[in-house]
Amino acid sequence: MRTGNKFLGLTALIVSSLLATAASAGDFPADFAADPAAVNMTQQPKVVVNSGLLEWQPFQRDLTHWPSLSYEDKRPTPKPRLVKLEEPLNGDPVRGQQLAMARDKGYCIVCHELPGEVWPGTVGALLLKFKQHNYPNELVFQQIFDSRAFNPISVMPPYGTFGILNEQEIRDLVAYLQSLE
Repeated sequence: MRTGNKFLGLTALIVSSLLATAASAGDFPADFAADPAAVNMTQQPKVVVNSGLLEWQPFQRDLTHWPSLSYEDKRPTPKPRLVKLEEPLNGDPVRGQQLAMARDKGYCIVCHELPGEVWPGTVGALLLKFKQHNYPNELVFQQIFDSRAFNPISVMPPYGTFGILNEQEIRDLVAYLQSLE
């Protein structure tokens, strides 16, 4: 790994090249973190220790076929979906916790505060002691499946509609949240 001005110049060249390629491709907005030439196009920044620089690396999962939060992202999105949860829930709270922390699945901790996480997100609702709210399973399931059914301008990813999580994984997340005392 290189550091210093040469690395900064190389990084700027690569990022601008990526952005230009994405912009010319017409598929992605100019500020989209993607490398169309890579097998896994989605890129994530990694801090280069003690340098003040970022290094772009492939993310674990290609997310480029889902819309981003970029104002420039004009790609069509699936319409919000209202779903009905068939009880019993039959979710596994242990698996739900793993999904909530998994970078390639739920990754709920990016936006929400959950027990045991030292660097929680602050954008989403506080999920500590979730059980005390007594939300029905069906409401929580829908919120995770596609929150746009309740709030058309929600920034929460529609995990079910976009196929990020399958039905059982959402059931596991619901079971996990409902277990938080």
